Amino acid sequence: MKLPEYCVEIDPFLGRYYAGRSMESIAEELAVHGFDGVQYVITRDSRVNRDLIDALHRRKIHVDYATFGNGTYDTQDLPAGWEGWRMVTRQPMNDGYTRLCLNHPDYRRWKKAQIARILREHPFDGVHIMEPFWPEYPGPSAPAYACLCERCRGLFTQMHPGEEPPEFTDESHPLFWRKQPELYAKWVQFRASCHTDFLHDLLNGEGGIRQTRPRTPVTVWILAIDVPDPVRFVKEVHGQDIADVVRRARPDAICLQTHWPDWIKANLLPDYVRAYQPLVRAARAVRSNLPIMVQADIGSQPQNRQSWDWIARFRQACRQIGVQSVTLYEYMLGMYMYTDPPRVMRAIKTAQNTVMLVFNKRVDAQNAGDKSRYTFAPPLEIDSVQVDGNLVYLHTAALRRGQRYRLTIKAVRDDPSTRWLPDTPACTLEEQTVTL
Repeated sequence: MKLPEYCVEIDPFLGRYYAGRSMESIAEELAVHGFDGVQYVITRDSRVNRDLIDALHRRKIHVDYATFGNGTYDTQDLPAGWEGWRMVTRQPMNDGYTRLCLNHPDYRRWKKAQIARILREHPFDGVHIMEPFWPEYPGPSAPAYACLCERCRGLFTQMHPGEEPPEFTDESHPLFWRKQPELYAKWVQFRASCHTDFLHDLLNGEGGIRQTRPRTPVTVWILAIDVPDPVRFVKEVHGQDIADVVRRARPDAICLQTHWPDWIKANLLPDYVRAYQPLVRAARAVRSNLPIMVQADIGSQPQNRQSWDWIARFRQACRQIGVQSVTLYEYMLGMYMYTDPPRVMRAIKTAQNTVMLVFNKRVDAQNAGDKSRYTFAPPLEIDSVQVDGNLVYLHTAALRRGQRYRLTIKAVRDDPSTRWLPDTPACTLEEQTVTL
């Protein structure tokens, strides 16, 4: 399997950037920036947009079905009785994410059937199992630390007869995890084994992806973090034993997901991924030619918005640790949305009387729809202007065959209201001339 090398995640229902425009315009915008792969983040399976997949495919962009492993942001599609699948966290959580127990057999059966159905109904090129880990950083003190449900507790006792799981709340309890290092070590291994079992079931079990869609490659996400021993840390805190996952679940590829304590850092250097080399080595010690991808967040918060230059240096740093593929979360979050002025990347005669301008980003529909912003030489009358996201269609008098035209574009701006955070003013293209 060969992973696409330059990928981006998109969630068409995140914010306003993708709303009110055609799927063609979204695909064209990603294509002009050179992306050859998209992880289509699905928060509700019933909202998969086949037109978007087809539009991306027409531009030769690989499209993966990216689904969350350990829960969901949207419970709309879950079946009756799903509430019994919930993880039991150290403290009750109400943060917009519903965590589902990896050990619940009904959840596993439903998840496998759901993945099979989506792959049957939509022409995805691959599957990404995002975030299948156990919660949560920095470990047992975290409110979301899980899962402590009766099923998990019972499975632990089956694995270790006569023993109960550690206690994680009451420090005076004789089994409090800090007082029982040997018991806690067994718990750590239990969580890691269950995590790998979950992935093995999704990929290789009855009704799993390899049985229902044997030719569809599967990428499993593993958290990565800049700590002295990331392999040990991720296993202990999140139950992700990368070597065991590669050995037993046998994914076609691994994606190292930048953990939030890293990506939230202001002024994060693009070579931060050097700290992830132990995870790369651990995975490739099991399978030397394993394809690996690294995921980076490029702007979920204001302090970590990243530029195109940062992204280029990040890609170079990944290559230096032996990783050729990257994916970015999320396309519309990057610094370039806040700082880069609109610019025409391609100008195409699409018909005898139509010119399509492909901008590097979405433009303000009212502003860019003003005919006075476009001037042809030799002169050519513009009848009307149609704006579709980053695409501007100039409907003109008939273009003379064989005639070369110079088109000057002035004072076209973007629309801050469509950004994730509309906290900066519009960016304006002062003037640009293109030749047709």
